[in-house]
Amino acid sequence: MSVESAIAYIKRMREDQDFRRVVNNNSEDEAANWALVKDAGYDFTMTEFKQAQDVIYKEHGITPM
Repeated sequence: MSVESAIAYIKRMREDQDFRRVVNNNSEDEAANWALVKDAGYDFTMTEFKQAQDVIYKEHGITPM
């Protein structure tokens, strides 16, 4: 598991509309959604995801609310 994996996931969600659509369409079932994300090659915890968000925010000059 890694922050780097979460960063890659966030970037793909921002850039790949088809991938984002598939992930969002499965968002009702949390277990299925996590399985889909892992099957796509991403492995991170929610803590690592939040750390990745901070990296992305800083990269884009965004101050979270």
